Amino acid sequence: MKKTLLLISFCLANVAMAQVGVGTTNPQADLDVRTTNPAAPDATAGIAIPQISTLPATGNRAGQVVYLTSDNHYYYYGGSSWQPIYQQVNSYGDVKYSFQAADHDGWVLLDGRSKSTLTTTQQDAATALGFGESLPDLADKTIVGTSGTKTLGGTGGNSSISIAQNQLPDVTLSTSTNGAHTHTAGTSTTYLLSLIGAFGYQILNASTNTTSTSSSGSHSHTTSSINGGVTQQALNIQNPYIAINGFVYLGK
Repeated sequence: MKKTLLLISFCLANVAMAQVGVGTTNPQADLDVRTTNPAAPDATAGIAIPQISTLPATGNRAGQVVYLTSDNHYYYYGGSSWQPIYQQVNSYGDVKYSFQAADHDGWVLLDGRSKSTLTTTQQDAATALGFGESLPDLADKTIVGTSGTKTLGGTGGNSSISIAQNQLPDVTLSTSTNGAHTHTAGTSTTYLLSLIGAFGYQILNASTNTTSTSSSGSHSHTTSSINGGVTQQALNIQNPYIAINGFVYLGK
């Protein structure tokens, strides 16, 4: 009872100054709460936020804070609804994309720099993740999942290719004739026919001996260059993209 009266008297005395101090006679805020032994605090240190098992539906004030025991999270009332207060926890090795251009809050830009330029904590984390002398360089690279041929942190691939001969269609160019050749015809024979007068005519007799023309028609076939004789150019296989920076979480 004596301690309660002393606390009430203390608070009333400080209300006149519009500031209340708990654990201090020189409050620096509207409510200034301090522990008696900051270097070795006991279980009584800190402020105990009201604990509730369900969030009140009406009569709430903006800025009100409670601790919900059903899911072990703090909530604040934003003026129209209760919102959870979450602390985002990052783990070493987490990767994210960002429009930010420099290291921030433990996130380190993947720009291929030497690992020795990082803080001691970051160097230890980078080593534990398997990084060598330098950080990976994400410039002009996309991310793919690991597989039997793609190890964690490995790089590879190209943004352009050249077509090899064995990648062309299997097409054979041909002609119906090739080189020197001869032409064969039947023997020409003269037959006489006498009606009122006599005249003669020639027919080809294929059933008798044949004769061949002299060897003729020796020739060759040429083709033009498929691409017109210009220097072969590599094919660009770069997909449409938007360029942003990649970061890995290594702590501070």
